Amino acid sequence: MNFFKVPLTLTFQEVLPFLKMNKEPSPQEKKLIEHYLMEIKQKAQPIGVWKTFPVKYWSPEKISLEGSPLLLEGKNTAQHFQTCEQITLLATTLGAEIDCLLAHLSPRNPAHALIADGVASTAIESFTEQLDCYLSTQIRRKGYFPTARFSPGYGDWALNWQKEFLISLDSKKIGIATTPYFLLQPCKSVTAALGWSNIPLERSYTAPSSTKKPAKKPCCSAHTCHYCQLASSCPDRFKY
Repeated sequence: MNFFKVPLTLTFQEVLPFLKMNKEPSPQEKKLIEHYLMEIKQKAQPIGVWKTFPVKYWSPEKISLEGSPLLLEGKNTAQHFQTCEQITLLATTLGAEIDCLLAHLSPRNPAHALIADGVASTAIESFTEQLDCYLSTQIRRKGYFPTARFSPGYGDWALNWQKEFLISLDSKKIGIATTPYFLLQPCKSVTAALGWSNIPLERSYTAPSSTKKPAKKPCCSAHTCHYCQLASSCPDRFKY
């Protein structure tokens, strides 16, 4: 298991898409965004962890990993990783203090809570993307080709595998757990799998063969869609 720690490199312009601001924010909105941008940078304790597992078994409907109780289950999920010899599991979080900040703001000032939540969402996506970039570079250096990130709850990979995912990473060491409904705690946390393909591929969710139908697009919210311009897990983002 490996740890990843880098400072948050978050800009004002990166936050706007998460707030769905299609026009220039007002002076008051700009002041709020800058305030919570600074506060979240100060209070966040971003940390990531990852571990790479050899693929033990592959079928058209599921993949098992050596040394892990996790199954990457679902036709589209298995198809996404079908050319992979290894799979890296990763998890990132901003820490529990950000949850406390958001919980404190929500009942007292919904407008402030909305801005703070947007900044925090941008921060965890940006941090996760930094880890993704680092791991992708390492995968290429080893002679493999990285897939796009894929997470429990995307496509047909059921969210209930979140528990086994975190067990595989011993994520308690960085303070990540799940609720009974398999949601991550702290809430500004991300889990994802990154495949080591043995053939060149686009970092997308399209099936490698043109005779196959594209895999189901996993995006289900603004936080994982092309328009956020941040989520590296979005299939619309990778066209190279």
